[in-house]
Amino acid sequence: MSLASLLSAEQIIPEMKATERWPAIVELIDLLVSLGKIKPEDRESILASLKQREETMSTGIGFGIAIPHASSDRLDEVVAAFGRSTTGIEFDALDNAPVKFVVLKRTSARSPRSPSF
Repeated sequence: MSLASLLSAEQIIPEMKATERWPAIVELIDLLVSLGKIKPEDRESILASLKQREETMSTGIGFGIAIPHASSDRLDEVVAAFGRSTTGIEFDALDNAPVKFVVLKRTSARSPRSPSF
């Protein structure tokens, strides 16, 4: 499964408003909720699982890229969103550099194998 197969143009934010890690994740989740990819009633539990994952270790992998991800029993399929920031987002990345590209990925906990991209 490729990232391109998971993203439509509407799942891309060409210029994110957020300047910090958590607001950036919320911005992408809210986009998926507004598009019907995540049910509004599942928003808080999905955000909680993402926050738990981020508290374990930042998903800012360096080189201006962050890939926040977690699985959820609230989803039946993989959903993703992409955001870009020309100014950069403080993401506590491994290289301490601002993040310019954020790829948010939510997988189903019910799936025996999580697809990668």
